Amino acid sequence: MGLIPVGAMPHVKRFGWSGVLAVGLVIVMLAGINPVTLISGKVSPPPPPTSITGVPASSATAEQIAAYPPVVAGEAEMMWRRFFWQTAIRYPPATMSVVTSSSAFGCGMAGKDLTVFYCPDTRVVYVDTDAYERLRARFPLGADYAVAYLVAEAYGHHVQGALGVFTELVALQARKDPEQVVALEQQIDQQAACYAAMWTITAGIDELDRNTAVMAAVAAVEANRGNAILNLPPGRVVPEVLAQSSPEARAYWYEKGYAIPAPGSCKLEKIAAEGRV
Repeated sequence: MGLIPVGAMPHVKRFGWSGVLAVGLVIVMLAGINPVTLISGKVSPPPPPTSITGVPASSATAEQIAAYPPVVAGEAEMMWRRFFWQTAIRYPPATMSVVTSSSAFGCGMAGKDLTVFYCPDTRVVYVDTDAYERLRARFPLGADYAVAYLVAEAYGHHVQGALGVFTELVALQARKDPEQVVALEQQIDQQAACYAAMWTITAGIDELDRNTAVMAAVAAVEANRGNAILNLPPGRVVPEVLAQSSPEARAYWYEKGYAIPAPGSCKLEKIAAEGRV
């Protein structure tokens, strides 16, 4: 018996060996088999998780839940590195600290269910996984993307710090002009929402501000921030506890960042000129 099945010979004569090989590869890939595996005998590793594929299952372990925020952080970090590179400005890397209790927070912060916040002094994004798990129990349909949204906002705050926004805020605070301080704090809040939208679309996720389950979970976290225990020395800024703008203003600038995901869409000058509070 020959090496080539009799039934395959007409196809070989008609399409040639290259054609038959191409069809075979297509069949193999449709079957979910990596052709490289057949050739080399080596199994390709699975692709790394993304903010979409890495969402923890409802039955996820604490370790699996804790692994999700760093995935989002990696995407946000990569996005901002690219934008900074395009403008020839050095991007100062941030780090993420995933802790199991708010008692492990730094930056002079303490309090239950703060969940995610950014410390400009040390360039650290903190995530409290105990609070994250409680949020999942309370908002099972929205908690994961809510935490992703908050992590993206925290990286937006990191960018604000790198661009000197918080230095400007501290200078205003020193001049004791509370009206201007509140105005800038609200603009910072709106810009962070715009920056979070930039991550959302680059991650391939639909507008989160239109997802009521997600935004309900975000609102619960933001409400808890009003109960934060602060021990901040003069000149230290923790952006998550600054004056917030209205949900309508935040949604307006979120849509701007989602429509055109570029830093120019979220400039503070534009936000100040718009005058939304």
